[in-house]
Amino acid sequence: MHRPQNIQTIYLILILANTLAASFIWGINTIFLLDAGLSNLQAFAANAFFTAGQVIFEVPTGIIADTYGRRVSYLLGCLTLMASTILYLLMWEIKGPFWGWAASSMLLGFGFTFFSGALEAWLVDALGATKFKGSLDGVFAKGQIVGGVAMLVGSISGGVIAQFTNLGVPYILRSAVLVINFALAFFL
Repeated sequence: MHRPQNIQTIYLILILANTLAASFIWGINTIFLLDAGLSNLQAFAANAFFTAGQVIFEVPTGIIADTYGRRVSYLLGCLTLMASTILYLLMWEIKGPFWGWAASSMLLGFGFTFFSGALEAWLVDALGATKFKGSLDGVFAKGQIVGGVAMLVGSISGGVIAQFTNLGVPYILRSAVLVINFALAFFL
């Protein structure tokens, strides 16, 4: 049986890796879309398709988490985000058509919905199984701090890396961190 401290550490590591991967592209995404040949309107519409993907797939992926488990949902999130990020990078490379950006943006939104609540629910279930008597609020607060630091580091790093290399490199890094995140979630 796992100890509560080990479970909390795994939770914080997964928060760190997930947020870091996500935030690598936050500061450059619109520039990336414009560099791919999209107009301002198309770039904003591509981002709207991302949001639409999150809205449409939130309930179905929640059902997957409830039916097959939080770990399965989290792993599917890593795989879906990795694949859709690579598709996004491909769209940039080929200066793809808007419909391709719309589809890949929806897939990105779909990938994020697998994470929605799955990690927190896993934490609550896992700590409950250990008869944890501490405060969940404290654990969630630590998760917020770790996520905030990862968000700051990832956003700034993504912009700096793009400045010194090219706009595609942060997307490659995002995919690489998602592979690591998948492995961590699979083996931990």
